[in-house]
Amino acid sequence: MNPPPVELSALERGAGPPVILVHGAGFHSGPTWARQIGPLAQAGYRVIAVDRRGYGRSPGSGTGPGAPSGPLVPVSLQADDLALTLDLREAESSHLVGISYGALVALELALRRPERVRSLTLVEAALFGWLRDDPDYAPWVDRFIELEKAGAAGAPTEAWLGPLLALMDPGMADGLTPDNPARPLLERTLPQQLRQQSPVDYRPDPAAVAALAIPSLVVNGADSEPAMQAVGEQLARRLPGARHIVVPGAGHQVHVEATEVFNEVLIGFLDACPEGDRQPEEGRAYNSE
Repeated sequence: MNPPPVELSALERGAGPPVILVHGAGFHSGPTWARQIGPLAQAGYRVIAVDRRGYGRSPGSGTGPGAPSGPLVPVSLQADDLALTLDLREAESSHLVGISYGALVALELALRRPERVRSLTLVEAALFGWLRDDPDYAPWVDRFIELEKAGAAGAPTEAWLGPLLALMDPGMADGLTPDNPARPLLERTLPQQLRQQSPVDYRPDPAAVAALAIPSLVVNGADSEPAMQAVGEQLARRLPGARHIVVPGAGHQVHVEATEVFNEVLIGFLDACPEGDRQPEEGRAYNSE
């Protein structure tokens, strides 16, 4: 039996239609969305960047560093955490934006509570469960599982983390040098990352995804690995009317590596969704040019 949902810590800024930012594995909301929170608020949106369970200041159900082993935290429970948090913040109908693992949480909430979702943006979604039955990606999936198990078994970080990141984006792995200032923050979150449901084991029903009548945007970086592109293509094909954008010159961290393009695409998509109650911050209107 799953533990009850918890209220998540969040950064909030701006006024207008709520835009919920859901981070992936490795970093909590502040570092992940530092280049998006301001422009979104300036464009007239109420930005709520949540810390998923066990990240940042959010409670972790005993899954943080040094905690005893226990059941993995499923994507479904993380979606319930998000729903509870939005209820408590009176964000009844929201735009969801999720990156990497966070895209799974955003998608799961949309599947469980579609009436709560104005639009759905999935960035470099780690929806690897859909690749398990594809013979072209079977070796890739097997290697991902092998590296995850090595990390969970306590193998040295250098033995599995870099190779795991390289499966998604070699450039991201190459940047994980010992002197990278982000490395200590990343290493602090590894215990939590390994206590969540593996993205290989999350397999939403394609028919349920195809039934979602929600404006949808799928974003990939052109430099991420073919497995990431394959997931993006499947999502764009299955989500009704989804728009699929591939950003040149960027990889898995497309929102960081191509910030201006990413923000322009995201804000343009959100602006095109039906609403009419945006409130741009006075004197600080967003300009994508």
